[in-house]
Amino acid sequence: MKLHVLLHGRSKKRMKPIMIDSLKKCQNYEKARANVTGFHKIEEAPQGAVVWRQKSSTIGGNKSSMVPRINRHGGTSVNGYIGKNGFNAHT
Repeated sequence: MKLHVLLHGRSKKRMKPIMIDSLKKCQNYEKARANVTGFHKIEEAPQGAVVWRQKSSTIGGNKSSMVPRINRHGGTSVNGYIGKNGFNAHT
């Protein structure tokens, strides 16, 4: 399997890799990020590259973020605030 690199950056000169995988997976992820500002580019991966993805900034997994988790002392286990769209964690 030939690996490719998906690059992203706010300018075309300073792009950083966000994913290394097959061409089809890189194209699907690029398509899913259509609302992200900046530029995307797909290139062939260098020799000896391994499958890699940049981790998301999700804290505590993909659980419901509408209500903060309360610990046994009565405080929230994740720092953040409650806005009009629900609980927003400080990341």
